Formats: sequence, C-alpha cells, structure tokens
Amino acid sequence: MINDRATSLRDRVVRYRADENISGERAAARISAYLYGNIIVFATLVPLREEDAVHGHSLTLVLGVALSTYLAHVFAEIVGHNARAGEPMSRAAIWHELRDSQPIASSAIVPCLLLAAAWAGWIDGGRATWISEIYLLVRMALVGLLIERLRSEKPSFRTLLAGIALAVVAAGISLLKALLGH
Repeated sequence: MINDRATSLRDRVVRYRADENISGERAAARISAYLYGNIIVFATLVPLREEDAVHGHSLTLVLGVALSTYLAHVFAEIVGHNARAGEPMSRAAIWHELRDSQPIASSAIVPCLLLAAAWAGWIDGGRATWISEIYLLVRMALVGLLIERLRSEKPSFRTLLAGIALAVVAAGISLLKALLGH
C-alpha cells in the first residue's frame, strides 16, 4: 500500500512525458524551437559588454531578437506549410505552430529578467550576462533529457553526456554566429 502510494505520488510529480497527446512530429518541432532559441539568445549575449547591460541595451537586444526570431519562425513555418501542402494552414494549425514555437521566445525569459535586474542596478551587468550564458548552456545540455521526456523514456547518464556534447556544439554554433554576425 505504501509503495503504491509512493509510486502514484512519483507519477504525479515526475511525468516522463510532457504531454501524452503530443505527436512525435510536434514534439520534434518543440525540441527544434527550444534548441534554436537557446542558440540564438546565447549568440546575442556573447558579444555584449557589461555597460550594454547597465544601460538596458542588452535587455532590448535580447528581447527583440527572441521575439523577432519567434515571429520569423512562425511565419516561415506557415509559408513552408503552404509550399508543402499547396494550401493555406488552418487556424487550428496556426495555433499549434504558435505553441510549438514558444520555446524560441521562452529561451530569453531568464536572461531578460537578469538583464532587467542589471539595468535596474540590482546586479552587476557582467554578472547578469555571464549567468545568462551559463543558464543557456545548461538548457542546451539538458536537451537530451528533454527529448527522452517527450519520448516517454527514462533519462540515462549517457543521455546527459550526449546533451553536454550537444551543448558544446550548440555553443560553437552560437560563437560562430556571434563572430560572423557582429
């Protein structure tokens, strides 16, 4: 009886699948958006200086890049659907696309809060940027665990190692984008 209750509580607290009704294709779209958003926000942060954070420039830049990338991604998916299917995307499909693309914008939430705190003078600008970069690297390293969660599989140490390798590659892509784009 106690073991059944513990298992039931564990199942309610730790769900291996984020949404039982999500298809594999939609889960893949969300993972792609999650990783893409992290790479873009990380690349935006890399070239910024402490004074950029103190003056609010970093906050507006990260917020603007995240929101414009989210909108561009949704727009491109709608146009891509039209090209693939030969017909406009339904209203319901557009809502699904808006939802599936949200991880792009959500990548910027914590960095924007930290950069807002730096702008308000509550935290050092360099520290806010540095913590934001570490946060995004951790998010990227956890992608493997996120994939297993969406597949309803139990996480493994191997998955964590693969996620760390993925974070290194993603950080390299971000650094390349920052180097070539600035």
